[in-house]
Amino acid sequence: MRLNSKVVGIIVLVVMFGGIYLTTDLGWWQTEGGGRGAGNHDGASESPPEVTVLHGSVSSNDRRGVTIVTVDGQSIYVELGNPRYNRSIGFAPQIGEQVTVQAFIPESKTSYSGIIVTFDRTGQVYVFRDALGQPLWSGSNAE
Repeated sequence: MRLNSKVVGIIVLVVMFGGIYLTTDLGWWQTEGGGRGAGNHDGASESPPEVTVLHGSVSSNDRRGVTIVTVDGQSIYVELGNPRYNRSIGFAPQIGEQVTVQAFIPESKTSYSGIIVTFDRTGQVYVFRDALGQPLWSGSNAE
């Protein structure tokens, strides 16, 4: 991936000590581990998901997720979640848009769930889930 010097926001993802640290031109954001997890109602600590980074171009957008064609030719669907939340953060990728997706596969599923999507051309970053993979549109993450 080639970085453009005109990119306004640069994101660095470092998984360490049970948290994810993100930085942009707006400053640092830290989410510690130990929050509630999907199906984890007893408040017990949960580990962050194993994150996979995917690079490719958007081939479809069904408002709940996107299908990307990776640089090696694989077609991969990435669930992003609630369409109302996706619209509220301005997420509207164009077909052919080059993206970098940080995602994971939940234990109960076989497809990816997106955490962060970055538009490669503009550097625009969209965050869909917290460090534990919990959606930002529901539960304690909802505004």
